Amino acid sequence: MSLYTIHSDYKAGNVNTEKKTTKNEKYVLNVSDPNTLDDFASYTSLFTLSGLTKEEITKPNLLNNPPHDIILRSGGIGNADNSPNPLSADNQAILNKNERAQGAVEKSQRVLAQNRDIYIKNVSMDAVPALNSSRRMTSVTKISMEIVEPAGITLLERIRGAAINNGYLDHLDAPYLLTIDFKGFDELGRVASDAKAKAMKRVIPIKIIDMQLDVTAGGTVYNMTSIPWPEFGFSDTYSNLRTSGDLYLSKNSQLGDAAIALERLMNKQNTDEEGSQAEAGKSDQFRVVIDPRLDPQQIISSELISQRGMLKQEEDAGGEGGFGATPPLKYMTVTSGMNVIKILEEFMKGTPAYTDRKLQEFEEKCRTTLGAAQLKGGAQSVYEKAKEFYFDYFKIRTQVIPLDQFDEVRATNSKRVVYYVEPFKIHAYNLPLPGISSGDNFKAFVFKTYNYLFTGENINILDLNINYRLAYFQSRLKDFEAIDERSNIILDKNIKQTGTSTAKDIFCDGNLLLKSEPGQAKSEGTGKSGATSAQLDSFMDSLTNPLADMVNIQMEILGDPAWISQSQFIPMGTEGLFTEAGSYQDKEIDAWRGNANAIWNEKLRCYNTDVAKPIVMLNFRMPTDLNDQTGVYELQSDQSAEFSGLYQVIRVEHNFVDGQYRNTLHLTRFNNQGACISDPAPRVAVIDRTGGMTEIITAAEAKKIIDSNHPFAKGLADLTSIKRKFEDLASSGISRVKNKITNKIKGFLS
Repeated sequence: MSLYTIHSDYKAGNVNTEKKTTKNEKYVLNVSDPNTLDDFASYTSLFTLSGLTKEEITKPNLLNNPPHDIILRSGGIGNADNSPNPLSADNQAILNKNERAQGAVEKSQRVLAQNRDIYIKNVSMDAVPALNSSRRMTSVTKISMEIVEPAGITLLERIRGAAINNGYLDHLDAPYLLTIDFKGFDELGRVASDAKAKAMKRVIPIKIIDMQLDVTAGGTVYNMTSIPWPEFGFSDTYSNLRTSGDLYLSKNSQLGDAAIALERLMNKQNTDEEGSQAEAGKSDQFRVVIDPRLDPQQIISSELISQRGMLKQEEDAGGEGGFGATPPLKYMTVTSGMNVIKILEEFMKGTPAYTDRKLQEFEEKCRTTLGAAQLKGGAQSVYEKAKEFYFDYFKIRTQVIPLDQFDEVRATNSKRVVYYVEPFKIHAYNLPLPGISSGDNFKAFVFKTYNYLFTGENINILDLNINYRLAYFQSRLKDFEAIDERSNIILDKNIKQTGTSTAKDIFCDGNLLLKSEPGQAKSEGTGKSGATSAQLDSFMDSLTNPLADMVNIQMEILGDPAWISQSQFIPMGTEGLFTEAGSYQDKEIDAWRGNANAIWNEKLRCYNTDVAKPIVMLNFRMPTDLNDQTGVYELQSDQSAEFSGLYQVIRVEHNFVDGQYRNTLHLTRFNNQGACISDPAPRVAVIDRTGGMTEIITAAEAKKIIDSNHPFAKGLADLTSIKRKFEDLASSGISRVKNKITNKIKGFLS
């Protein structure tokens, strides 16, 4: 490998990020991964809708197991095994008491066993990772399918039959499995290898929430809407409280104790409803747990509990509260209709890990450690400190486990509903900091790079739309807590930064000027007795409303399985979940993410959007005019588009329409990126015989490096000098040969 090449190796679908050494110099490889489907001359996507057992929901191994109890398949069902399985003793006893229901169940199973073909025509999926305006701390996904049945109207029968075969009397709340397979051929007509096909396969457990039917002379067209099964627990039925009361904690209570207190309140709500013929016969069960990586043992700050001084001795001290004779502190008042997600968010923000001070410490680390890395060590230093580029925050995931107990009052299976708080990473570039550009160095560590106009390398982007807010500014929070009682005048505290830059040198990103103004932006709170972190909370409000950012882009690209985040759609494992209270770590997640903290899954070659929001590099090169002398476009570096740079992906739309697969990426641009990042260097890609890809910098960009103070400038200048000597030698050699031939011709003619 020469001194001035960037090498990328994609063997067996894995991105090789090994550091190379050449002439005692360390280099970081470009980790950007191409579209897996680029290897195909033609391909198609096949969908399968099938049943799921309770065991597969709690201990998922769905990528390796073939689908069973197939309801429909876009390539035809074939000879699928749709034979029924026996029901549990409790469910069978319920069914035996209702002869009409028993007849309907048997009919549904017979229709499913006929294996008649129904086809999926179009599929669209809208996936939004956590920290969004719809549900702040959770992901939000909607899956829509257009299904065509050439003759008959049997889809509902098949759905019920698949549910019964897997042990659910209630087919409306039963889980189903949507499988996506990509099949295709390369230029030589060879079918994709099993390893490559497995890397592109995606499985999504779903909950069907709506269905519309259009019956015509040519058959029935269904429009079915569903959500991933891990988002079922966010529905109002489970997440909105149906009771009210006060949550009390002891003075030294841990975060896990708060989770237990909330769990106890929710289960008491269901216990009160159980047995009532008007409400529920057999109640659901709730579980609230905190991931150990979030330190459930950390003490909740008493300052955030007792600011209102509401001390109260429980009548049964040592009873349900579990605090002995220690007088508990009133932590929060909950009311009917309050959402569990918001309560858990307040729990987390009441711990020392999510205070204004922690955010300020992270900012200081970015200024010192990361800023020094970019200035002194360049890309290699950034590579070694890449893990420190993320602020550890949290998100919430759910798991819903249907039980064998059937509630005849509600006509549904009872369920265990789990709320699981786990880590989520926020990139440091969400905090534009003084003197630190979001970095020319970091662009080598994004797993997707897109080149658009006049780069000569666009093979993915179909359309692009930029929304630029000219009057954009970020708010600085201003507190009003100090009051001069004699003059009744509010004494303003110092203005705090709220996720914006405090730099005076902010004129470094071209015309994309980042302004800030004082404001009072605060999110809606709950009935918590203490205050929350105003600065951090305001920062999170800005992150959960990304469409208010300065630059937003909608980019339509050729479909790429990398944007179907497998781990986002998989229910959490339950091994050991019900043995200890307050704390739990998902033991199955490594198999789906590659690593619990991995942002990119090297095995499946996809983003883990439930770990952090993806970051991509977008390059433009925009000419301003034709050169009158040469007749070609002027593409000097100073005319590159200012909108080039690093973008965060806030939403992904998947569209499978008429055999075509396309993605629409919704992007927001990181602020304060500096002019240097808006200067994409065009490179020539070369594939060697080992399958590696080498990108060679062009001569025009090499000259630019020579003219700058780049650390490689001297070496590149030496190479350029050697090249010129060879050219001079070649030129002089050609002249000598030419003169000899001319002299011989003249001698022959004379």
